[in-house]
Amino acid sequence: MITSLAHIGLRTQNIAAAREFYRSLGFEPQRHIEIEEARGTIVVQFMQIQGTVLELYQLPWQTDARAPQDSGIDHLAWQVADLPAAERWIISLGYPLVEGPCDHPAGCRYFMIAGPDGERVEFLQPLNR
Repeated sequence: MITSLAHIGLRTQNIAAAREFYRSLGFEPQRHIEIEEARGTIVVQFMQIQGTVLELYQLPWQTDARAPQDSGIDHLAWQVADLPAAERWIISLGYPLVEGPCDHPAGCRYFMIAGPDGERVEFLQPLNR
């Protein structure tokens, strides 16, 4: 019954910082929503790149950043046509690599950076074997 991915939801501690981080990667802001509820205002920012939608949201109550060992979304992976060019681009944006670049047994070469809330963001290029 599933026909496609609708969106990826990412809770953030700072929606402005998350919006600017993903904008720097090429995502365009779409709808901005503020939801009033008993404990305050939930702020939601949808962003999109080539049909992929991120739903960034910030809760009005304080939450801890998710510890890496917790379950849930571990990383977002974006395929690129030229990994060395993507690496130069990411470094020019000032984001340090936290893993790689290296080959993966699944048949790709990849590297990862960290998002503003500890999520890992992967860039990969399939290897022609």
